[in-house]
Amino acid sequence: MALPSFTRAQLSAGAPGPNTALTIGVLDGVHRGHQALLGRLREEARKRALSPGVVTLHPHPLTVLRPEIQPSYLTSLEDRIELMRDSGADWVIPMTFTGEVSEVTAEELAGAFYSLLRMRLMVLGPDAAFGRGAPRDTPERMRQLGAELGFEVVQIEPVMHDHERYSSTAVRRALTDGDMARVSALLGRNYRLSGPVVHGLERGRTIGFPTANISVAADRALPGLGVYATRAHVAGHTLAGATNIGRRPTFDAGHVSIETYLLDFEGDVYGERMDLEVCQRIRGEIAFASAAELTAQIALDVDSVRTLFST
Repeated sequence: MALPSFTRAQLSAGAPGPNTALTIGVLDGVHRGHQALLGRLREEARKRALSPGVVTLHPHPLTVLRPEIQPSYLTSLEDRIELMRDSGADWVIPMTFTGEVSEVTAEELAGAFYSLLRMRLMVLGPDAAFGRGAPRDTPERMRQLGAELGFEVVQIEPVMHDHERYSSTAVRRALTDGDMARVSALLGRNYRLSGPVVHGLERGRTIGFPTANISVAADRALPGLGVYATRAHVAGHTLAGATNIGRRPTFDAGHVSIETYLLDFEGDVYGERMDLEVCQRIRGEIAFASAAELTAQIALDVDSVRTLFST
């Protein structure tokens, strides 16, 4: 099967100038394992005077191959591209993953990269598998094709953390557990949630702790429900925050919301974009018997956040 014409147009439109070195994958989260891959890509590209880049698949192949599974993303596509550039890629081309693309073989994809992107080096992760059926012998097949067409193949070894391989799955597992120290160790940075500040039910204002609520994409992976110490970047300010990620069980147990009480700040930030670094979990979600009990606990949560950031 030939590469779909739409996909060929995407690659052609994004083709960089000189000969290239590239890797392919989703790279969701751009965790430290991905960073090692991108660092190696840049290193090997420099040795050969090539331009290093990434063909990143979006949406996640699972949305096409297993539509009953709705993947959650650690990063938006825009943030992923920025992080990949920061980690060593000179260029990034998002390739829309469709049913047609899922039928293209690894050899056909690599042939398109060779002709359209002038790929002369392919750098692969330890579990690289792409193309129809994602065959496990993808690296060997790429070496055989490279020998025919004239490109090299380099595959990196697994990168480990605390006896566990760096992976997006490991990040999601730690995120679900609310283990932000482990999340940060796997990512090499604090986990971030971003979105516009929107109007909520404003119950926090009535109990003395007004919050800034942000709206994030429905497919974004969230930390386990609870209260977190956060750093909020909004309207030119960087502020400590006590952020509740939860269903507000004391009041209505509705949909999950992200509400941040900004310490030592008064002002209107509605409509502004807020970027939250989720630093540490303070406690899990609790249903209180009354608003008074909730208010008392929020005061303790705020004190905990203040102490955390003052040390």
